[in-house]
Amino acid sequence: MDEATIRCFLAINLPEKLKQSIAEYQQELKRLAPKVKWVKPQSIHITVKFLGNQPESVVDKVIANLHSLGDHARRFQLNIAGFGAFPSRNKPRVLWIGGSGQPHEHLYDMYRWIEEHLQPLGFEKEKKRFSPHLTLGRVKFPQNLDDLWAFVQENPFPPYSFEVQRVELMRSQLKPDGARYSVLHRFAF
Repeated sequence: MDEATIRCFLAINLPEKLKQSIAEYQQELKRLAPKVKWVKPQSIHITVKFLGNQPESVVDKVIANLHSLGDHARRFQLNIAGFGAFPSRNKPRVLWIGGSGQPHEHLYDMYRWIEEHLQPLGFEKEKKRFSPHLTLGRVKFPQNLDDLWAFVQENPFPPYSFEVQRVELMRSQLKPDGARYSVLHRFAF
């Protein structure tokens, strides 16, 4: 019998107050770009590492390999500010608000430590540079977003800062109304 798989990822989850601020900001954005698929504020997080569909035995090994993260990572301030798009403003597929740690090295040191400790389990290191961000919406087909860009230029998301105290291993269950997330394990530091 095949072992059950779990779709999972490592994330920095957000304080409720920040999710509320995002919800309020998204209301204006939705009015300006109704055809964008907007992410529910309760689901917004910073993905540290997407692990994909993994057998339960591999998920247990991930937890074991990362158990000492708290001994190596330090709490740090994460600043949320700036609005952008991947891959570019001209051809947006993902609309985001950026995140940067202060000082940056704690965020990137934590990320590199996680990458190093997952590699023995067969998880390849990311080839792209780690770019911490909060995905607000996805652009499924080309559309004119000039009004949206003008709005965010004039009304930037109010900067927000919070202390990151843990990374969480999240389960992602795909449902017709969107993904549902639940915490599988917390790695506090």
